[in-house]
Amino acid sequence: MTPNRKLAIRNIVIFTILVNGLAWLGPILGGDPTTPGIGFLVWATAPMVSALVMKFLLRDGVSLGFKPAFRGNGRWYALSILAFPVAIAMLLALGLLLGASNLSNFTAPAFTTAMIPLAVTFFVFAFFEEVGWRGYLAPKVYGLNDHMLGHVLVGVVWASWHFPYLRELWAHTSEGLVTLLPRFILGTIVFAVVYGEIRIRSGSVWPAVLMHWTGNTIANTLLAGFAGAGFVSLLPGKEWLGSFGVEGVLMIALFALLGGVLYWQRCGQRETEGANPSGQTA
Repeated sequence: MTPNRKLAIRNIVIFTILVNGLAWLGPILGGDPTTPGIGFLVWATAPMVSALVMKFLLRDGVSLGFKPAFRGNGRWYALSILAFPVAIAMLLALGLLLGASNLSNFTAPAFTTAMIPLAVTFFVFAFFEEVGWRGYLAPKVYGLNDHMLGHVLVGVVWASWHFPYLRELWAHTSEGLVTLLPRFILGTIVFAVVYGEIRIRSGSVWPAVLMHWTGNTIANTLLAGFAGAGFVSLLPGKEWLGSFGVEGVLMIALFALLGGVLYWQRCGQRETEGANPSGQTA
């Protein structure tokens, strides 16, 4: 094993320990998603803080991808903005058809009014997260392995950061953690494939920020529960099917399809063109 590879593995381990240590410090300091306090702020900023510590204090040379890199990346920005609105619209229709969800009091003006303040909040939160996940961790891991194993590792670390507040974040469901947790981890890995492929293709963290932002904003505006305005309610016992979140079976299926297409397309291009993007060039 080369010294550079050993150093990369060491830094990934340090980042993982640091981001999860800060995450679990959150509940100790107090506050949660429904009643924010200093502890919740520590948890929310943990991915970004950990990335900045790695880059500036431990002198890790990885690029965080802050350059927008608009040129040639229009399709990735478009995909990032449109993926969740399209997926959620499809899931809402399927949920209503299958009797997994109810829609009430929904009008375009009411939805817009409820969404605007949440949009600002969730943009900030998306930035906090993605500087850590797709800014630092993903390109660091992909420098070692930009195949499916790399995506799985990023997804597992991403999922583990949620654990201290998992129940509060998924207040829209009454499902027990015994069944929710494994599906949540699987869904986060699937999402990591999509986000990661876009990071590799675009060379920038901003498409991931936009995708994360649109998904959280729309889902939390619609759902009755954490930060939600209550336009959509998931029927007890069927939350696993109709949820717009990362744990929803239909959402996992849609993003698994999207991620699979993006991944195999890149693998095919690399075989034919000899390309080897790692997401570290931005």
